[in-house]
Amino acid sequence: MKLNNRFIFGLLSIVLAAIIAFVALPAISRQTNGKVEIVRIVNPVLKGAAITEKDVEVVEVGSFNLPPNIARLREDVVGYYATADLAAGDYILSSKISMIPVTSDVALNEIPSGKVAISLTVKTLASGLSDKLQPGDVIRIYHFLDIAQELPELNFVKVLAVTDEGGINVDNAKEMAEEEEKQQSATITVLATPEQARIITGLENDGVVHVALISRNNSKLAEELLTQQDRMLQEIYFPELLNEEIAGEDAEEQQDGPKDSQNAESAEADKKEADADDKEVKTDDNTETDMPQNQKSATEEDGGQ
Repeated sequence: MKLNNRFIFGLLSIVLAAIIAFVALPAISRQTNGKVEIVRIVNPVLKGAAITEKDVEVVEVGSFNLPPNIARLREDVVGYYATADLAAGDYILSSKISMIPVTSDVALNEIPSGKVAISLTVKTLASGLSDKLQPGDVIRIYHFLDIAQELPELNFVKVLAVTDEGGINVDNAKEMAEEEEKQQSATITVLATPEQARIITGLENDGVVHVALISRNNSKLAEELLTQQDRMLQEIYFPELLNEEIAGEDAEEQQDGPKDSQNAESAEADKKEADADDKEVKTDDNTETDMPQNQKSATEEDGGQ
């Protein structure tokens, strides 16, 4: 019995060794010795810079353990923008390049049609909400020149960015490290219409601008406030367009009005017809109920005679 077990174990060992020698090792060898062409950086490319033909080269490297999102063709990278600093010899991953020009403010890449981005200077700590503003806030802009003035055109304005004197974004929501020096807000960039931008330009050179926080982290309220501001600007600068819009809404209501009246009249007529049918049914029921009583009376009279 022991001899048979040894024989079986020896046979299994030979089979396992054959599998390793003729299957596993060649597969590993193919992976480690396989070659593929990839794109590699030749000249350093800074974040935000466009990658050109002279910045890259195509080289052949081993395919083992290469990331799947590595660039393999020049066409995959030339003309794209680096989203991180790339040094000579770096492989290019798809996560490190972008078709869209890279800026420090994503919001500046998505300015809606008919709007502009414009900055206003924070002249004092108090006028800039004591360095508490954050991108996405909805603010109200006041102007002080001899007296404080509220500007209806600037009741609700969306903040795109807050920057320091060097133009670097200030993140007022981030917790400061112990030895880290807090950045001071120098400018506030807001989303505005051309009409609002002209007013802000005038305020920059005349008096002091103060901002007040109206909404934060409430997208629904912010949308309502900004829509209200757009309508107010339309009333001030384009009343004829607003009148046309109101006239169009009134025309739609008038068109819907006769339809509602017809529906109401039809419903009333259906109700009257249903009431009439009910009355007829009740009358028929009463007639059927009275007939047996009349027949009974007539039978009694005949019996008496």
